Amino acid sequence: MPTITILGGGITGLSTAWYLAQRLPPTVGVKLIEGSSRLGGWMRTDKRRAGGVEFIVEKGPRTLRTGSSREATAVLELVDDLELRSEVITAPRTSAAARNRYIYYNGELNCMPTGLGSLITGLPPAVKCLPRGVWRDLTTAKNTPMESSDESIHDFISRRFGEQVDDNLASAVMHGIYASDTRSLSARALLFPFWLADRLGNKGMLRGLNRVAKVSRARQAQFAKREKLEKLALSNRRTQNTGFWETIDDSSMYSFRHGIQTLSDRLARTLRSRENIEIVAGQPATAARVGSDGCAEIVLANGRVISSQHVINTLPLHRVQELFGSSASNTLLDETPYASVAVVNVAFGRKNITPVDGFGYLVPRASAADSKALGTVFDSCALPDQDGGADITRLTVMLGGPRFNELFGSPATVPKAMLENVALEALRNQLGLRSSPIDVDATVNASCIPSYTVGYIDRLKAMQSWVQAQLGGRMSVVGAAYGGPAVPQCIIHARDHVNCHLNLNDLDRPQNVSGLQEIIDGFEIPR
Repeated sequence: MPTITILGGGITGLSTAWYLAQRLPPTVGVKLIEGSSRLGGWMRTDKRRAGGVEFIVEKGPRTLRTGSSREATAVLELVDDLELRSEVITAPRTSAAARNRYIYYNGELNCMPTGLGSLITGLPPAVKCLPRGVWRDLTTAKNTPMESSDESIHDFISRRFGEQVDDNLASAVMHGIYASDTRSLSARALLFPFWLADRLGNKGMLRGLNRVAKVSRARQAQFAKREKLEKLALSNRRTQNTGFWETIDDSSMYSFRHGIQTLSDRLARTLRSRENIEIVAGQPATAARVGSDGCAEIVLANGRVISSQHVINTLPLHRVQELFGSSASNTLLDETPYASVAVVNVAFGRKNITPVDGFGYLVPRASAADSKALGTVFDSCALPDQDGGADITRLTVMLGGPRFNELFGSPATVPKAMLENVALEALRNQLGLRSSPIDVDATVNASCIPSYTVGYIDRLKAMQSWVQAQLGGRMSVVGAAYGGPAVPQCIIHARDHVNCHLNLNDLDRPQNVSGLQEIIDGFEIPR
């Protein structure tokens, strides 16, 4: 039986297997290999019991965004196909969690502006630098380092808007998304429309956005047929289960009643029910090679050899290096750091104990001396339905990121009690919470988020050349290290790769596709 092998059983691997299952006939096999004993990767929901109450805690991602983007739509369509509609719980657009997001600055929670009304009511101290930054961009001559193909987010924002805008605002946002420092993160990779506007504009980034819009429309024209078909399919889909889609339209974010792991669990269960799909867990891949028949061979820890016509590799970069040994060397593999984050879940035995309502707060670089935390999520406020009516408040404190080793030492050896004490201290100092919690539980997610550092796009091109040279053209890559680390980005990358880039009607021949070309093209600089 012709076979496609997927390496990695996180959300990317599971999604890839799902999309293959929709397109392949039963005569083509799919084998998904996961080295650990559990599927889902960083999507992990634990059940806890304390104070006579049972509740859930999220150890990784916790919510999903709604909206009209391809990424958001792909996840919603997947939820719909998996018949998880009744499990979905949402945060309405009018909710405090949707409207209120905070930055901890100068010892206070500063609510971020949500519209022009904020100009009337007054900007909080952390944001007062922003109008000055906008004026600076509009009045400062073009100072783009045109000889460079990239720069750090810190350098880019400081150059156009002033250093305080990065120290107070951008650094906090990037702590929340990437758990990394803007002084090392790539402006080209993570702020591409704005970075490109600065290059294309004659005077200032803001004035260059019109030119970027024209470039974007020209690029999107290449995918007009795909976009038209996707919109038609979505329109047809929305004629069914209209109540679900109306609820989604009125919401800003969502998850599931029993936690986000519901999504990966349902994917795994559905895939296991397919006769042509085999999931092998607890057996890491130890070697990859070309077999005598020209097919790709994956060797497992127990000695089993899996031969396949194509391998889709969703492993993190350090695991790719381990798998391919001395031959695995290119700048993306060699130079991409991963951030480690400690997640400390804290539960209090009564409702509404935070001084403000909202999604939570982030800590910028400007407040780093006053905080060891990256930020805190107000879980019970964001999705109160997950509390099941219990008299409880759930919070999650994020620690580590770019300063993990500096503050706590190695992620492998840091004492759990230390992390829990630091988290409680942050809640006392930043939220004034002095009552004793009913439950505290710390988990270290070591090397969980790839950092898209300066030069990332050039390194991605090097990775593409390396991938195309492996396993006789029978391997491609998908995952958090390439198209973006968020769950929706991983899912859309998997869907596009299966539906648009692989020739599933001719698996006998090497595919000779990397999985990276469309991503690379999206960051090209117009000539």
